[in-house]
Amino acid sequence: MIEENTKKNFSGFSRHYVPTDEGKISYLRRIGDGPTVVLIPGSFSDAEQWMDVVSLLPKTMPLVLAELCGHGGSWPPPANGSIEQFAVDILSITGDAQLERFIIGGHSIGGMVALEVGRIAPEHVLAIISFEGWTCRQAAYDAFPGNVATPPSPEKEALRNAERARVTAQWTPEQIQSFGSIWRQWDGTAFLNSTQIPLWEVYGDRGRQRPERTLLRIPDRPNIRLRWIQGASHDLPRECPDLVAKIILEVSEYVGKNIP
Repeated sequence: MIEENTKKNFSGFSRHYVPTDEGKISYLRRIGDGPTVVLIPGSFSDAEQWMDVVSLLPKTMPLVLAELCGHGGSWPPPANGSIEQFAVDILSITGDAQLERFIIGGHSIGGMVALEVGRIAPEHVLAIISFEGWTCRQAAYDAFPGNVATPPSPEKEALRNAERARVTAQWTPEQIQSFGSIWRQWDGTAFLNSTQIPLWEVYGDRGRQRPERTLLRIPDRPNIRLRWIQGASHDLPRECPDLVAKIILEVSEYVGKNIP
């Protein structure tokens, strides 16, 4: 059964659950035409993070909005979470949805999970979009010292804190602390240096001089496109949904024209 707020915010989507050893993983799905785009929210965000972006995408675009363990309709929070395990969870979702090939994207930790899905299951991935999904922990601090994830205004910070409080209302302080450290354990450098999958790396420049690719640990390879959003900070789906939607459309159109 679809929850009432999901009906209001995501018209045309149905909610589905996939059982896991610990509980269940939730995702929202909309059937449409063309390649399906799978989107993964960031830490302490659920499918609602993509609401503004979805409203700007064609209603005919097929979408899957995944929710990581403990977020939204997925429960409980992970006992021993990792980017690698979250990628396996996403593949359980795409298997349940019977998606043989798909575009996958995500924000922050979701972008890292999207990259990991490409690493472990490249045969299923048409393209990857990583919105501020760090290549590794050190890249975040080297590229944006002092402003890795700072909201651009007090108003945005208040909205982010309210979202985090809503999503983690049933979490323990220990679970919150544990989940918040998961992204620091992963390193996608080797994958970015070897993959042939078309890949879009998208970052906000914080209104500063844009760091070199070497600081972001993003190699200069023909299949990897680096996109900058001027003046934006970390939470791109909330800060600039129009530009995020534009990039998703760009990738979908690229796949439709270039990948059989």
